[in-house]
Amino acid sequence: MAHQQFTGKLQEEMICPICLDILQDPATIDCGHSFCLSCITQSGEAADSVLKCPLCNKIVKRDTITPNWLLVNLVEKIQAMNPSDMQPETEELRCLRHGEKCHYFCEVDGKFLCVVCRESKDHKTHNTTLIEEAAQNYQGRIQSQIEVLQQKEREIIQVMAQGEHCIKVSMYQVELEKEMVIEAFRQLRKVIKEEKSFLLSRINWLGQEISKGEKLYVTSTKSQLNYLRKLKDSLKSRQCLPPGQLLQDIKIALCRSEAFRFLNPTPVSMDLEKKLSDIKSRHDSLTKSLKKFKDILQADSKKDKSKFLSGLSEEDRKSWYLAEKNDPKTNKTSEPELSPPVDRTTKPVLQNPKLSISLSPLFRKRNRDSFVSYSSNRDSSENLGSPGATNIEELKTMIDPLTLDAASAHPDLIISQDLKTVTLKPVPQRVCAGDTDPERFYPFRCVLGLPGLCSGCQTWEAELQGPEGGGCVVGVASELVPRKGMLQIEPLSGFWALRIAGSECQALTETGTREDLSVCLRKVGVHVNHECGKVVFYDATTSNHLYTFHASFPGQIFPFFRLLVPGTQITLSP
Repeated sequence: MAHQQFTGKLQEEMICPICLDILQDPATIDCGHSFCLSCITQSGEAADSVLKCPLCNKIVKRDTITPNWLLVNLVEKIQAMNPSDMQPETEELRCLRHGEKCHYFCEVDGKFLCVVCRESKDHKTHNTTLIEEAAQNYQGRIQSQIEVLQQKEREIIQVMAQGEHCIKVSMYQVELEKEMVIEAFRQLRKVIKEEKSFLLSRINWLGQEISKGEKLYVTSTKSQLNYLRKLKDSLKSRQCLPPGQLLQDIKIALCRSEAFRFLNPTPVSMDLEKKLSDIKSRHDSLTKSLKKFKDILQADSKKDKSKFLSGLSEEDRKSWYLAEKNDPKTNKTSEPELSPPVDRTTKPVLQNPKLSISLSPLFRKRNRDSFVSYSSNRDSSENLGSPGATNIEELKTMIDPLTLDAASAHPDLIISQDLKTVTLKPVPQRVCAGDTDPERFYPFRCVLGLPGLCSGCQTWEAELQGPEGGGCVVGVASELVPRKGMLQIEPLSGFWALRIAGSECQALTETGTREDLSVCLRKVGVHVNHECGKVVFYDATTSNHLYTFHASFPGQIFPFFRLLVPGTQITLSP
């Protein structure tokens, strides 16, 4: 109870005395009182260099208004509290007007009354009873209502049972479709495997036939060559003989030599050459068909994936990425031996023996940590995953040019003509109905950078300026993050970023948690490796490593900036 009272009083202290609402962008003036920055800025005449404190009437200078970081953090923590912690302690029923204890209950107005109120003109003609009697009278009505609710409970249980049965049937259909997908690809692989086997068999047979022809060719040519050499050697030997012996049977020897004709056998028969040409043609045709099929399949797959993801809500996308991360071998599902194609009109025997119409648990517990992990090697430069880049100094030589996406900028953000600098207006607008442009962030004062990254690496730097160092969030964001309404800036929602405010620097990790980094940052560098799933932050002034996020990026990602304090300025480099 004491904790609840303290929480309630603390919340009262966070009320702006001007707008009587929770402090927005708390600012403090010289007299020590704090107000919403927009409230105190709009107080008095805008042209005056001084203003009067609405509480103590002290005259203070306008240029002394400074952000109150302590109150900023307190307001964030109070808004994150459980509303049940702020409920006041239940006390004895007393009349708010007369301070007397309430003894009666008005049946007409449904209010608790003291003795004085009961006799007043407002309630004198009304039906009033003692609180205890009224409570007893309402017991019967409560009991009747309980019976009505019990009947509704039974109806809901019946509907729930029907719904659970419908879910089980749907899950059965999911598993059936899964088996059909596996079977379809199995049949496709079977056809490709059979074609491959037949083509290789033809090639192997052709090789064997050519090898046989090679033996005949070599035997024939060698035998003729040997005979030719014998004729040549015989004539050479005659040249060395005496004339009488040289002329003996000389005409026969010359006639035999002149009659020699080389019978050139065909190395590869025309029939085998035609078969080899047919194999080449079949291979070329098959290659073209497979390439065409692959291109069509990839194009259809890209369209189907884009349609599927765009049709998911933010929560469904988180669930999808978690499931995909937890089961990286989805496309390598173990499959049984080849079997006849599945007929959709018949009920197949499912390969999973654990699945039946009763459907034992089909969902595995999804581990949040499997989607994204964190590391903070702050003391040394790590291997950043970029070919040839092993330290921050090398990364600084690989900086990519970056610009701001003006179409995504909140209306309170001022973008320079060269699209390199963004500034939060000194007097931002109060949150209203909102901007209708779907590309703009609203109500959070954010803007994206260009170009995005869908593969490879990207390195860029940003310089921060503003009152007391300014306040901002710098990092990268998925293309799928929402641009309207509340943003939960955390890795699981598609943001990998640092929060920089004054002398503080924090890594925004899990929901509602921040990891303090002991550095006063004025220029931050960001290196993204899409393939390795890394986002590396470093101090661009000292070249010291700050923090590394490890993640599985869902598609394209963009540089992301959120400006927290009016007057904050971010300049991209180069």
